[in-house]
Amino acid sequence: MKNSNKRTIKLKPSQLVNLPVFLLGVLLIPGLFLLDKLIKRYLPTDFVPDKFEPYILNLPVYLAVLFAVYLGYHMLKIYCLRYEISSEELRYYSGILRRKHEFIELYRLKDYRIDRPLIYRLFGLGNLTIYTSDKTTPVFKMEAIANPKNIYKTLRDLVEQNRREKHVFEVD
Repeated sequence: MKNSNKRTIKLKPSQLVNLPVFLLGVLLIPGLFLLDKLIKRYLPTDFVPDKFEPYILNLPVYLAVLFAVYLGYHMLKIYCLRYEISSEELRYYSGILRRKHEFIELYRLKDYRIDRPLIYRLFGLGNLTIYTSDKTTPVFKMEAIANPKNIYKTLRDLVEQNRREKHVFEVD
């Protein structure tokens, strides 16, 4: 008998994963303003060739643009991550230019772990680590997802239902 419950749960990680990059920006921006003032005040223009002087004077701007690209890349990387849980499998989509699709059959899921660091708890988020018998993905981590405990319970129920339907039993 096939499962009539074809509901799919779609999840995306929070941009809170990028908190270290955001904090780096908070520290870097004032440092770039300070660097700009120091370069303009103390740069010995006698030793710098005239053709390089505009590049050196604009060094903080170049660094700010480089950081903006770095921050944009990390934000886009998290934006392009997606998890889907169906009645048959766990799907994981990632990548910006080169998309990667991973599929794990639900009956292969063995164990779970929920981690909720303080900053994630403040926003109702957590990490769900899943241990599988899959050869290519023995440990699968879903970072900064909303309501990890509810997802765990739903996933566990679906795994048990999937094992019963496929007559698969776990043997260690």
